Amino acid sequence: MGGRESWGSEISPSICCEILPITLAAGQICYLRRRSDGASGIWHEPHMSAHPSETVRARIETFLGVPLNPRAAVVHSTAWRYECGGSAGGRLILTYLVVLAPTCDQPIPQITTLISLESVGVISPARSETLMPPARIGLEHVLAHALDHLTLLMETDVAIRTALGDAWRTALCRRLPRPAGELRPAVGSSTI
Repeated sequence: MGGRESWGSEISPSICCEILPITLAAGQICYLRRRSDGASGIWHEPHMSAHPSETVRARIETFLGVPLNPRAAVVHSTAWRYECGGSAGGRLILTYLVVLAPTCDQPIPQITTLISLESVGVISPARSETLMPPARIGLEHVLAHALDHLTLLMETDVAIRTALGDAWRTALCRRLPRPAGELRPAVGSSTI
Protein backbone atom coordinates (compact mmCIF):
# COMPACT_ATOMS: atom_id res chain seq x y z
CA MET A 1 0.00 0.00 0.00
CA GLY A 2 2.97 2.33 -0.20
CA GLY A 3 2.98 3.27 3.53
CA ARG A 4 -0.65 4.34 3.65
CA GLU A 5 -3.03 2.77 6.08
CA SER A 6 -6.39 1.57 4.88
CA TRP A 7 -9.27 3.51 6.44
CA GLY A 8 -11.36 0.45 7.13
CA SER A 9 -14.27 0.40 9.53
CA GLU A 10 -12.00 -0.92 12.29
CA ILE A 11 -10.22 2.45 12.52
CA SER A 12 -12.95 4.85 11.39
CA PRO A 13 -14.49 6.70 14.31
CA SER A 14 -18.17 6.37 15.00
CA ILE A 15 -20.30 9.51 14.94
CA CYS A 16 -22.89 10.28 17.56
CA CYS A 17 -25.21 13.15 18.38
CA GLU A 18 -25.01 14.54 21.90
CA ILE A 19 -28.37 15.97 22.92
CA LEU A 20 -28.56 18.72 25.56
CA PRO A 21 -32.25 19.40 26.27
CA ILE A 22 -32.92 22.53 28.32
CA THR A 23 -35.98 24.45 29.40
CA LEU A 24 -36.98 27.25 31.74
CA ALA A 25 -38.65 26.45 35.05
CA ALA A 26 -39.58 29.42 37.23
CA GLY A 27 -37.25 31.57 35.12
CA GLN A 28 -34.24 29.32 35.73
CA ILE A 29 -32.40 27.41 33.00
CA CYS A 30 -32.79 23.69 33.66
CA TYR A 31 -31.22 20.64 32.05
CA LEU A 32 -33.59 17.76 31.39
CA ARG A 33 -31.60 14.76 32.57
CA ARG A 34 -32.95 11.43 31.42
CA ARG A 35 -32.82 8.98 34.30
CA SER A 36 -31.71 6.28 31.85
CA ASP A 37 -28.46 8.19 31.19
CA GLY A 38 -27.12 7.32 34.64
CA ALA A 39 -24.58 9.36 36.56
CA SER A 40 -23.05 11.03 33.50
CA GLY A 41 -26.38 12.55 32.48
CA ILE A 42 -25.21 12.65 28.88
CA TRP A 43 -27.62 11.71 26.09
CA HIS A 44 -25.85 10.22 23.05
CA GLU A 45 -27.59 8.86 19.97
CA PRO A 46 -25.81 7.13 17.09
CA HIS A 47 -25.73 9.11 13.88
CA MET A 48 -27.67 7.37 11.15
CA SER A 49 -28.19 8.28 7.51
CA ALA A 50 -30.36 11.36 8.20
CA HIS A 51 -28.98 14.85 8.79
CA PRO A 52 -27.87 15.07 12.45
CA SER A 53 -30.36 17.90 13.13
CA GLU A 54 -33.18 15.68 11.92
CA THR A 55 -31.92 12.78 14.04
CA VAL A 56 -31.87 14.96 17.15
CA ARG A 57 -35.32 16.43 16.49
CA ALA A 58 -36.80 12.99 15.89
CA ARG A 59 -35.24 11.53 19.07
CA ILE A 60 -36.50 14.42 21.20
CA GLU A 61 -40.01 14.22 19.74
CA THR A 62 -40.12 10.47 20.27
CA PHE A 63 -38.95 10.84 23.86
CA LEU A 64 -41.38 13.68 24.66
CA GLY A 65 -44.24 12.08 22.76
CA VAL A 66 -45.12 15.37 21.04
CA PRO A 67 -43.78 17.29 18.04
CA LEU A 68 -41.60 20.32 18.75
CA ASN A 69 -43.23 23.68 18.16
CA PRO A 70 -40.93 25.60 15.78
CA ARG A 71 -42.24 28.88 17.24
CA ALA A 72 -41.16 27.96 20.80
CA ALA A 73 -38.30 25.45 20.48
CA VAL A 74 -34.82 25.43 18.97
CA VAL A 75 -32.55 22.58 17.82
CA HIS A 76 -29.07 23.95 17.14
CA SER A 77 -25.63 22.42 16.68
CA THR A 78 -23.19 24.10 19.04
CA ALA A 79 -19.95 22.11 18.90
CA TRP A 80 -18.09 18.96 17.98
CA ARG A 81 -15.28 17.07 19.62
CA TYR A 82 -13.37 13.83 19.23
CA GLU A 83 -13.12 11.37 22.11
CA CYS A 84 -10.94 8.31 22.18
CA GLY A 85 -9.97 5.64 24.63
CA GLY A 86 -11.96 4.13 27.46
CA SER A 87 -15.58 3.49 26.66
CA ALA A 88 -15.53 6.06 23.83
CA GLY A 89 -13.27 3.93 21.64
CA GLY A 90 -12.82 6.76 19.14
CA ARG A 91 -15.85 8.78 18.20
CA LEU A 92 -16.80 12.13 16.76
CA ILE A 93 -19.46 13.80 18.90
CA LEU A 94 -21.79 16.42 17.39
CA THR A 95 -23.34 18.47 20.19
CA TYR A 96 -26.88 19.79 19.83
CA LEU A 97 -28.62 22.14 22.22
CA VAL A 98 -32.38 21.57 22.28
CA VAL A 99 -34.25 24.50 23.80
CA LEU A 100 -37.76 23.47 24.83
CA ALA A 101 -40.68 25.71 25.69
CA PRO A 102 -40.74 26.72 29.37
CA THR A 103 -42.33 23.99 31.48
CA CYS A 104 -45.17 26.31 32.52
CA ASP A 105 -46.10 26.79 28.82
CA GLN A 106 -45.87 23.16 27.77
CA PRO A 107 -45.99 20.74 30.70
CA ILE A 108 -44.51 17.34 30.02
CA PRO A 109 -46.27 15.16 32.62
CA GLN A 110 -46.06 12.01 30.48
CA ILE A 111 -42.29 11.84 31.07
CA THR A 112 -41.88 13.15 34.62
CA THR A 113 -40.86 9.70 35.84
CA LEU A 114 -38.24 9.49 33.07
CA ILE A 115 -36.46 12.82 33.70
CA SER A 116 -35.24 15.12 36.37
CA LEU A 117 -35.03 18.88 35.92
CA GLU A 118 -31.69 20.16 37.18
CA SER A 119 -30.98 23.86 37.54
CA VAL A 120 -27.91 24.76 35.49
CA GLY A 121 -26.53 27.40 37.84
CA VAL A 122 -23.17 29.08 37.21
CA ILE A 123 -21.04 27.02 34.83
CA SER A 124 -18.09 27.81 32.56
CA PRO A 125 -16.74 26.23 29.38
CA ALA A 126 -13.50 24.23 29.52
CA ARG A 127 -10.42 25.90 28.09
CA SER A 128 -7.89 24.10 25.93
CA GLU A 129 -4.15 24.18 25.79
CA THR A 130 -2.37 25.52 22.72
CA LEU A 131 -1.92 22.15 21.03
CA MET A 132 -4.39 19.86 22.78
CA PRO A 133 -8.00 19.95 23.88
CA PRO A 134 -8.81 20.31 27.58
CA ALA A 135 -7.77 17.33 29.70
CA ARG A 136 -11.38 16.89 30.86
CA ILE A 137 -14.59 17.98 29.19
CA GLY A 138 -17.62 17.33 31.35
CA LEU A 139 -21.30 17.87 30.75
CA GLU A 140 -21.17 21.21 32.58
CA HIS A 141 -18.44 22.49 30.22
CA VAL A 142 -20.30 21.44 27.07
CA LEU A 143 -23.53 22.94 28.38
CA ALA A 144 -21.78 26.22 29.32
CA HIS A 145 -20.33 26.47 25.81
CA ALA A 146 -23.76 25.81 24.29
CA LEU A 147 -25.45 28.44 26.50
CA ASP A 148 -22.83 31.04 25.59
CA HIS A 149 -23.45 30.27 21.93
CA LEU A 150 -27.22 30.52 22.46
CA THR A 151 -26.67 33.94 24.06
CA LEU A 152 -24.88 35.07 20.89
CA LEU A 153 -27.67 33.65 18.72
CA MET A 154 -30.25 35.59 20.74
CA GLU A 155 -28.47 38.75 19.54
CA THR A 156 -27.77 37.73 15.94
CA ASP A 157 -30.45 35.26 14.79
CA VAL A 158 -33.93 36.71 14.37
CA ALA A 159 -35.67 33.32 14.12
CA ILE A 160 -34.14 32.09 17.38
CA ARG A 161 -34.74 35.38 19.20
CA THR A 162 -38.37 35.36 18.05
CA ALA A 163 -38.95 31.72 19.02
CA LEU A 164 -37.43 32.05 22.48
CA GLY A 165 -38.44 35.61 23.41
CA ASP A 166 -37.86 37.74 26.47
CA ALA A 167 -38.00 34.94 29.04
CA TRP A 168 -34.90 33.33 27.55
CA ARG A 169 -33.18 36.68 27.05
CA THR A 170 -33.64 37.37 30.76
CA ALA A 171 -32.46 33.89 31.76
CA LEU A 172 -29.31 34.25 29.63
CA CYS A 173 -28.48 37.83 30.69
CA ARG A 174 -25.48 36.78 32.82
CA ARG A 175 -23.89 34.66 30.09
CA LEU A 176 -21.34 36.04 27.65
CA PRO A 177 -22.33 35.86 23.97
CA ARG A 178 -19.64 33.70 22.38
CA PRO A 179 -19.14 32.03 19.02
CA ALA A 180 -17.35 28.70 18.81
CA GLY A 181 -14.08 30.25 20.03
CA GLU A 182 -12.85 33.21 22.02
CA LEU A 183 -12.75 36.57 20.23
CA ARG A 184 -11.00 38.64 22.85
CA PRO A 185 -7.38 39.80 22.87
CA ALA A 186 -4.95 37.56 24.71
CA VAL A 187 -3.43 39.11 27.84
CA GLY A 188 -0.39 41.16 26.92
CA SER A 189 -1.21 41.40 23.22
CA SER A 190 -1.13 44.66 21.36
CA THR A 191 -3.52 45.83 18.70
CA ILE A 192 -2.29 46.83 15.28
